[in-house]
Amino acid sequence: MPALTDLIYVVDDDAAVLHSTRFLLESEGLRVETFADGPELLAAFPGPSPAFVLLDHVLPGLDGLEVCARLHDLDARVPVVLITGHPDPAIRARARAAGIPLVDKPLAFDALLGLLAPDAARDAARDAAREAAREAAPAPRPAPLPQPA
Repeated sequence: MPALTDLIYVVDDDAAVLHSTRFLLESEGLRVETFADGPELLAAFPGPSPAFVLLDHVLPGLDGLEVCARLHDLDARVPVVLITGHPDPAIRARARAAGIPLVDKPLAFDALLGLLAPDAARDAARDAAREAAREAAPAPRPAPLPQPA
């Protein structure tokens, strides 16, 4: 889990989700800043570097994966956990391909807190990247049948 002094950014256009997520993370001793959309988050960079960004996928304007791409363009090296209330298979595939862990809403906070642990976030990103590579790789070809002698 992040250290008690670590800063977590939470991005969601739903005020109730922002409020409840902030409350639960702060109850764990974490510092939290909230943002209502992607451009608001992007305006915070460069600035205090958060330990993690919890980023809703469905946002007005830029979606969560587009925001991740912009963070990359800004060279903001911050782990992102994508959250969604619309767990569409295409979104899952795009998140896996980008190496970004995806968590469904409603958030299971014990699982979310476990994902925020540095090793867990790194492992989840690695697993997502491996899964994307497996899906992108062509199927193995069967070995040729032996020819009669």
